[in-house]
Amino acid sequence: MFSLQQWQSQGQFTHISGHQIFTKIAGDITKPALLLIHGFPSASWDWEGMWQTLSEHYFVITLDMLGFGLSDKPINATYKITEQADLYTQFLKTLNINDVHILAHDYGDTVAQELLARQVHNQSAITINSVCFLNGGLFPEVHKPLFIQKLLLSKLGCVELWWLNLQQYVCFLGKAEPV
Repeated sequence: MFSLQQWQSQGQFTHISGHQIFTKIAGDITKPALLLIHGFPSASWDWEGMWQTLSEHYFVITLDMLGFGLSDKPINATYKITEQADLYTQFLKTLNINDVHILAHDYGDTVAQELLARQVHNQSAITINSVCFLNGGLFPEVHKPLFIQKLLLSKLGCVELWWLNLQQYVCFLGKAEPV
């Protein structure tokens, strides 16, 4: 198990699309690449409980999407799914990774679907060999977003993001419970 401080110290900040994005890799680069895409409202640290085991079998790659975790949270960003997918594509390119398996959770499922759509339409240099979707709204017509997800789409969304980040920051400083 990793504390958040250990997780951060073993990753790095990578400049992607004009933003500082927290990235983390582990394992043997000669093994199959496994891209982990986190959900909402979380970050790459969600994978810490399985990180060690996965890195024994795969070259494991993850990042905190724009607006999440330790990555930049610009006020004027649009936070589009396509832009989040671009972050993963560009990071894989910097690592010279062209073939991946994907494990995606929640919001990450939608990002993974965007990456798959690009592959289907021959708009990607990345080959996706397999995908495992965990707990996400795969079918928009039947998806029932949580109240907190609906709130993000409203004019109060930026306030909610600020509050969630404040809570995460307070926990990061060592307090046991969010404010």
